[in-house]
Parts: sequence; structure tokens; C-alpha cells
Amino acid sequence: MRFEEFQTEIDWWGDASDGYAARVQTEQAWQVSIADIKARNYNLDIKNPHVGEQISHDHGQLLQHYAQQQQEISELREQLKSILQQALTRQ
Repeated sequence: MRFEEFQTEIDWWGDASDGYAARVQTEQAWQVSIADIKARNYNLDIKNPHVGEQISHDHGQLLQHYAQQQQEISELREQLKSILQQALTRQ
């Protein structure tokens, strides 16, 4: 690797002598406050705020979500059965 390969990043970074005045936020480079970093317990794995919601394809998360949906469906089915049973016994 050579420094020339990073010239775009070097140019963007700017110079401390002018307080990095030339630095411009883009979709690939954004500013995060120290308060946000502290609130995240110094975890720098910060997602790009310019990218829309990412869909997880993690099988563990998908299976957990599926199980939760199945539980909700089962509960709704039981509620419907109860409502129908009450409606039929009133006649």
C-alpha cells in the first residue's frame, strides 16, 4: 500500500492548521459527537446514518422473529375461538 492510494481520504481529512475547515460531511463521512460516543460506551461500531434500514439475514434472528410471530398467531387464534364460542352460545 502506498500513501498515494489514499489521496482522496488525505485530501478530505484536511489540515489542523485551519481547524479542518475544508472537511465536508458526505454520505461516506459524517461527524459523531463525543457525547454520542460516550453514550455508546465508546463503541465505535456506528452505522452510517445515510443508509436506510438494513435487513438482517442472520438465521438466529430470523428464527426468533418467526417463533415470536407464531406465538402471536396462536394467541390471536385462541382469542378468535373464544369470541366465536361466546357468539354461538348466545343464540
